[in-house]
Amino acid sequence: MSVTKTQGPLYDPGLCRCCGNIKKCRILNVEYTHHGQKEIYSDLFVDCFGLLLSQLDGEPTERLICATCVTRLREANCFRLQVLQCEEKLLTTRVNGFDNDDQGKEIKCDTVIKEEVNILIEPEYDAEPMDDHHSDDEKPLITRKKRKLKKLRKRKREKLDVTDEMLAEMQRMSEKLEEMQYVEPAPQKPEKKSSEDIKAFANVITIVENSYVCPFDTSFSDYFCIYCRRVFTDPIKLREHTLTHDPNTFKEVLSNYTNNKKIQIDIDRIDCRLCPEVISDIDVFKRHVTLHGKEVHEAPNDFLKFKLTSGTLYCLECGNTFSFFHALKKHMAEHFGTCICDVCGAHYFEERMLVLHQKTHKPVDEVFNCKECGKNFKSKYTRYIHIARNHKKEAAYQCSKCDEVFFSYTLRYRHMIDYHGEERLFKCDQCDRTYDSRKSLREHNRRFHLKILKHECHLCDKRFYLPSRLKEHLASHTGERNFRCEFCGKSYPRLRGLKVHMQSHNSDKKFKCVMCNAAFTQNVNLKNHIKRQHQGLDVSEGYQECN
Repeated sequence: MSVTKTQGPLYDPGLCRCCGNIKKCRILNVEYTHHGQKEIYSDLFVDCFGLLLSQLDGEPTERLICATCVTRLREANCFRLQVLQCEEKLLTTRVNGFDNDDQGKEIKCDTVIKEEVNILIEPEYDAEPMDDHHSDDEKPLITRKKRKLKKLRKRKREKLDVTDEMLAEMQRMSEKLEEMQYVEPAPQKPEKKSSEDIKAFANVITIVENSYVCPFDTSFSDYFCIYCRRVFTDPIKLREHTLTHDPNTFKEVLSNYTNNKKIQIDIDRIDCRLCPEVISDIDVFKRHVTLHGKEVHEAPNDFLKFKLTSGTLYCLECGNTFSFFHALKKHMAEHFGTCICDVCGAHYFEERMLVLHQKTHKPVDEVFNCKECGKNFKSKYTRYIHIARNHKKEAAYQCSKCDEVFFSYTLRYRHMIDYHGEERLFKCDQCDRTYDSRKSLREHNRRFHLKILKHECHLCDKRFYLPSRLKEHLASHTGERNFRCEFCGKSYPRLRGLKVHMQSHNSDKKFKCVMCNAAFTQNVNLKNHIKRQHQGLDVSEGYQECN
């Protein structure tokens, strides 16, 4: 499933200003064409929400919006237009309904008026005065008809005035609705930083600009280049790639960081860029760089230090080891996290993560029920994924770099590797096996190296990693053959045996017996057939290969 492409400049990857995700993005204040209609997303924000976005005259990378947010913005704009149209229809219906009622009355009045006008106009063609042609009894009748005609005309003028007022009222309401769309945004007060924070911020810039340390960003256990957002799984390749960027642009990158987001720096190599000095400690470098005339303030380090490796990672503060970076970063919060849970003492770097954690201590009062099957979910998002995948059969996992959408996380993961060239290789430290996902590597370690075999046979003491393998093994004790071929009826005690057998049905039978109609997928099976069924025939002459 793919979304119709929108004409206009695209940035891949880019940081969306609306959701904060790294995706394939467009520019907020540049005109695009969608289904033949032109659109500017910054204008849509003003029309729909009254939001006047700032910083729209800077670099293109600072004013990006992803395809997902564009879709939501279009839906909001469509809803706004729908409300305006319905409001206009309501007012128009009232006006037209009022006029229709009057029209029916006026038709009858016009018929009467036409007859009366004829009576009144006829005397005007005579040269003699009208009084000479009518008796005194007829004069009041004509007077009454004149009065009636005047009243009808007056009523008609009054109704026209009412119609004009209704139209004017409709116009005023339409203008009022448009005014309601725009709300003057309240001026945002910049967060004040303490003098110590400013000094620590300046020190970070000095360290990155003048040394070979590698600043980076992460998402779970994936590493991102802090300059261009390219993703890596191998820290060595991350460091090599980061050296291609100008470190003097690091200050601009930091301007997009929030106050509570910790900067992450790989200190595998700290050497000075200004001279050949080899340095292995941050504090030593801070003293050394002052010899080159650089200013270093007396302030604590306001960043997280790591030494990234492709294998086991360890904490530079306490020496604990971790298999994945996500676990190490979570552990680092115990040392430097300032958001602390008052129930269990868990540490976090960001307030929002603490809020999510604190919900685990509260009893779950609200559940989100699926109306289709009755299942309960803890969040609207998990219910949405469930309905999309199981009931609507809709794709719910969107690629962050293009408009493709997938039915599962695994399909999207494979798409990122095959079409966007993401390097996803995870090598085992114990052997030469390599996997394209951390889950596969973890399963490999648990199964072959750690020997975590929890499922034991109660008949022969054999142990297995998966319960399905134990179930297949039990069939060897009971003699059950639960795996039956749907084509020929043969049955097997194990699923693997059935899969091997199914190849004889699915593959082309290239080897055919010249004496009968038998054909086989493998040459050895044909030879065995000739030995059993055609014993006097030379094996080398008894078969031919089918084209």
